[in-house]
Amino acid sequence: MDTLSHALLGGAIGQLGLGRKLGNRAVVWGAAVALLPDIDVPLGALMGDAGALTFHRGITHSLLFVTLAAAVLGWLADRVHRSAGVGWRRWALVLWLVLLSHLVLDVLTSYGIQLLLPFSDQAFAVASISVIDPLYTLPLLLTVPVLIWLHHRRGLRSSLAWAGIGLSSAYLALTLVNKWQVQQVFEQAFAAQSDQVQRVFVKPTFFNNLLWRGIAELPDGYLVGFHSRLDSGPPEDFVHFRRNAHYLIPLMGEPVIRDLLQVSDGYYQVVEREGTLYFHDLRYGQAFEWLRDDRPHVFTYRIIPPSGGQPADIETLSLSVDRDRDRATFRALLDRARGR
Repeated sequence: MDTLSHALLGGAIGQLGLGRKLGNRAVVWGAAVALLPDIDVPLGALMGDAGALTFHRGITHSLLFVTLAAAVLGWLADRVHRSAGVGWRRWALVLWLVLLSHLVLDVLTSYGIQLLLPFSDQAFAVASISVIDPLYTLPLLLTVPVLIWLHHRRGLRSSLAWAGIGLSSAYLALTLVNKWQVQQVFEQAFAAQSDQVQRVFVKPTFFNNLLWRGIAELPDGYLVGFHSRLDSGPPEDFVHFRRNAHYLIPLMGEPVIRDLLQVSDGYYQVVEREGTLYFHDLRYGQAFEWLRDDRPHVFTYRIIPPSGGQPADIETLSLSVDRDRDRATFRALLDRARGR
């Protein structure tokens, strides 16, 4: 989930757990600690693209990490605010809930987090909400900043915190219902296209929970389609992507290739251009496939073959900014979300 949503939710939890004793300091602690799991982003940047690939949403997004971090931070916060008389156990509990809220939001997105590290590297992703969804953030944005300006002993502060968390959580529940219903629609639509569908992955598109993208795995590749909750019927138009797995056969023993397959959950396409291999994570695809143009894939990695005794490596390719095209894409997203 985006940084703002994490911070606002953490601040609201801080208020409910410690606000009567600490006032705005509880909100600040909650907002700051809520961002701690994302320390993997700057740390990953120091590891190179291959190292960052699996470190992102890895150990810092595990239950073990947040439990240990809550205990340490609880002890530290109790030392800093000893006069408040909170006690490190309560500090640790509140901060554990703050950190846990980060994991809950992230597991509901589509990237996947490795909750059980170091005991298991399985990634969990519910994929019911976009990584940025303004309708989730809005209730918290309208309540948490306001409570900061109120006197720390007023009951209205806690009421506002409860209201923000309650409304945003209700929206999360709605996204889960949406996901379940859209999953059924896509599974039936893909089954009508092919009797060789092996599995289906469904996720909402950016900034909304109306327009959904579904991808079905076939023996030779994937079908991709879109469905808006405002459509008059199930999806009928699909784009086919060939997997081209044969390009990876000589590289299957390389650790970075195994990591790419794991992170993409096996939804991928390999293309060759001018002797160079590019790996597309098809869980995200292009923006957006129904436009059928040359827009780049959201996640693309250039594969650097092994050489001179060095293992294969990757280079993460960043999306280029084209303001005119980006605006056109956003308008296309809005139009398609309104229904076919």
